Amino acid sequence: MAVHITSKLFILNHRELAFLQKISRAEYQFITDDEQTARQSLRDKLNEVVLSEKENRIAVNLTTDELVFLALIVKDNFSVVTETEGHARAQLHDRLVSAAGVAVGA
Repeated sequence: MAVHITSKLFILNHRELAFLQKISRAEYQFITDDEQTARQSLRDKLNEVVLSEKENRIAVNLTTDELVFLALIVKDNFSVVTETEGHARAQLHDRLVSAAGVAVGA
């Protein structure tokens, strides 16, 4: 049986990309093998993105597994410095969940 993996175009700004690059490089102990594979693939995709000062929007093709994993780690990342940053992370989490199209976490 062939597995068909689809990806979705997800738009990020520079700050979101920098944050996601940082958290996707971190090692997580209590994740499944599928989540680990998605994290490694995601880390590679995000590190290959070239930032342009002229354009504040970065388009990245992400699989549903990658979107779900990002939503989980964005929600669980407690290194919020300011209230504004916390609000921005909550909005990013909501966008990731919406793009994934599936229920994410509790």
